[in-house]
Amino acid sequence: MASGKTCGSPGQPAFEVAGPHGLSPRARWLRDYYFKGNERAWNNEFSPFTTGTPCDRVWHEGDYYIVPEMYAYMGEKDKGPFPKSLELMAEPVPLPEGFWQWSIPERRAWFFREVMVNRIPQEIVSDNDLIAGGRFNTQLSKCLDEKQQAVFEKENLQNRKAILHFHFDGFGNAGAAGGHIIPDYKLVVEKGFKWLHEKAKVAYDALPDEDKRGPKGAELRAMLTSSELPRELAGRYAAECRRLARETASGERKAELGQMAANLDRVPWEPARTFWEGMQAVWLAHMLVIAEESYPGPGTSFGRLDQYLWPLYEQDVIVKKVITREFAKDLFSAFMFHCNTAYDAQIKVGNQGITSGFGQLVTLAGMGPGGEDVTNDLTYLILEVFDEWAPILEPKPNVRLHRGSPEKLLDTVVAMVSRAQGAPFILNFDERSIAGMLAEGVPASDAWDYACVGCLENTMQGNDRSGTVNCNPNLARSVELTLWRGRSMPGARPGKREKAQLGPDTGDPAAFGSWDGFFSAFLQQLKHVIERTVSVYNMTEEFRSRWLPTPYVSLLVDGMIEGGKDVREAPPRYGFVTIEGVGFATMVDSLLAIKRFVYDEKRYTIDQVKAALQANYQGQKEHAIMQALFKNKAPKYGNDDKDADAIAKAVMRVWADETRKHEAPTGYAFRPGMLSWNYWAGNDAALTPATPDGRAAGTFLSNAICPTNGADVAGPTAVANSVGTALGGKDDEGNHVNVLPNGASHTITFNPAILRDPEHKEKFKSYIRGYVENGGSALQINMLDAAMLKDAQLHPQNYGSLLVRVTGYNAYFTAIGKELQDEIIARESHAL
Repeated sequence: MASGKTCGSPGQPAFEVAGPHGLSPRARWLRDYYFKGNERAWNNEFSPFTTGTPCDRVWHEGDYYIVPEMYAYMGEKDKGPFPKSLELMAEPVPLPEGFWQWSIPERRAWFFREVMVNRIPQEIVSDNDLIAGGRFNTQLSKCLDEKQQAVFEKENLQNRKAILHFHFDGFGNAGAAGGHIIPDYKLVVEKGFKWLHEKAKVAYDALPDEDKRGPKGAELRAMLTSSELPRELAGRYAAECRRLARETASGERKAELGQMAANLDRVPWEPARTFWEGMQAVWLAHMLVIAEESYPGPGTSFGRLDQYLWPLYEQDVIVKKVITREFAKDLFSAFMFHCNTAYDAQIKVGNQGITSGFGQLVTLAGMGPGGEDVTNDLTYLILEVFDEWAPILEPKPNVRLHRGSPEKLLDTVVAMVSRAQGAPFILNFDERSIAGMLAEGVPASDAWDYACVGCLENTMQGNDRSGTVNCNPNLARSVELTLWRGRSMPGARPGKREKAQLGPDTGDPAAFGSWDGFFSAFLQQLKHVIERTVSVYNMTEEFRSRWLPTPYVSLLVDGMIEGGKDVREAPPRYGFVTIEGVGFATMVDSLLAIKRFVYDEKRYTIDQVKAALQANYQGQKEHAIMQALFKNKAPKYGNDDKDADAIAKAVMRVWADETRKHEAPTGYAFRPGMLSWNYWAGNDAALTPATPDGRAAGTFLSNAICPTNGADVAGPTAVANSVGTALGGKDDEGNHVNVLPNGASHTITFNPAILRDPEHKEKFKSYIRGYVENGGSALQINMLDAAMLKDAQLHPQNYGSLLVRVTGYNAYFTAIGKELQDEIIARESHAL
């Protein structure tokens, strides 16, 4: 539905807001029921469980080190509202004899199984549900004995101190978070957990006796326990389906429940034989990943669902016609309903607990092994359901496009964009993305089959964990450190550490005498930002590997059974930690302003620039003039300007090369990316003083790989070209180069008026084709009218369903803070 001005009336929005359309009665009921939120009779709120020991810990703060807004809730010595309330709410679980003699992985595997099978009720949410698997938001005991817990607490406080110093010193945030993985759901569908169980048993039986008594034996025994959990849980749900079937008066519902029970008798233990079984197997396996990590969904993604479920869909819907296409859509609607209940974790907090920080991605379409397009009818069906349900948050679709993408897919993409307001999906571009996977060492035989996690981050499926949001340094900090010889700007962060030597002393910048001297010092500081990020992060990585194993998740990652290792302890076939740069354009534009006005034109000295920055461009007329010149007359990244983009590309290359030099203590390698989540508009921005691009203290940094707001004045094609150049451009043979294997988040805003006639829709398709050739790895498109957003600020009660693309994720506009709202309104709205 297009956004257009209406007459408006009391209690009604003055602008038309996109809404759901064409839903089946079942899908409509499920969607309406979900949005009843706290009024629902059923919800998936956090369920905490404890061993009952006085020292037990239920909530783990380390999962939230990458969310600085949570720091205030941790409390002194972990006695803040989050840990304390969960401790008080937690249900004690009686423990078996000998429990405390087991290894930590074995304790955690048993405890997890006991909770999911015998403590959390198995419920079928409603008479409209077709997929079993309701409650999965858990907070589970860490299962440590008294001695272990004492060491855990000591190390946890050391980690917290390092994380808080890192953040409040203006460097950003870092921490070993959960989620952000694509488990091997394809294997679950095609082979089942029985196959994994037998594989783990063979691996265990092959161990020498000494290894059976050691860590490998303990991990494999924990995996064996974990591998039987899905079968036991499916059996409980099957029994519940049969109970409900006996009680219902509806013959149609009795048949549905009977089939659900039959499905659960088979999957996910055995291979799926039907599309319905396949959907059920994926969901049950997925919800258990979320439950074991006690982390409600962020980044835990499904991979190329339209590819590994296609044989079952084709068989049932197209060849044998045992179910209709409409029923298949209802199955996916039930699947979507359950995905969205991840937000029930904090349902009583308001707005259903939705923060939009989750990202259960479904990757669709794209290339096959020979470069051929693999879009199929299941691709289109899934997109249809997303379109009909919109606005909705989960799962998040990522559509892979490439040179050979069919016109029908592009027409579908443009039609969905034209009806939406916030981007209905992220577009990932295969040529650029695959080049990035090749750059990190993934062979061409695998790289074509990449998929996305979290927001847009490129990883492999079932054999990869790439920690895609674990490190988020503030790149603008490197410019500040260069100007003040490795220290903070005086007065920028008052306190005990204000005068601390935080980076290398690269000398007095006033004495450099040339741009090359300044740039060399800057690169040293940039390297230090990376080194400091790695150092702080590695503390949390080592801590998690020792205390918080996840044997169930490890089962679903290729290579972990063979090595007898937990996925948190050692890398699978492809194991990385991603360092996501924040404020790239702020950093680059600051360098461009210094180069132009200090070294090229010699209008200002370094000391004059520093004085203006310390004054936040206030107090003197010359400061205001300098700010205006830096903002409006310096070259800016994002305009296809050869000189500006050359510096962007040079800085990006150093960023990427230096990141790859580092390794975590677990053996995971670091890799580069550009994704700012909401840091650029929140905590990082607030802690960053004035910068030489003309930005005032405390105001927004630039977003991921995007140009600075208002700087991209040469149009959307110029922006795309700059983004592609920064990522590496093309080599001499015309092949795409990508120095960021993770990918880079590029959000662009258009006015909805550009897609109101067929001619402009064709132009928009051409823009997308051009982006395939010259743009970045991922694109998010907002179709927004600034006037509508301003009205939503004034009358939020009228715009509760207004969805906007923030960066790698969508959010309800009225649920985000005013600072972020203002940033979205301020974005340049492009025409074609």
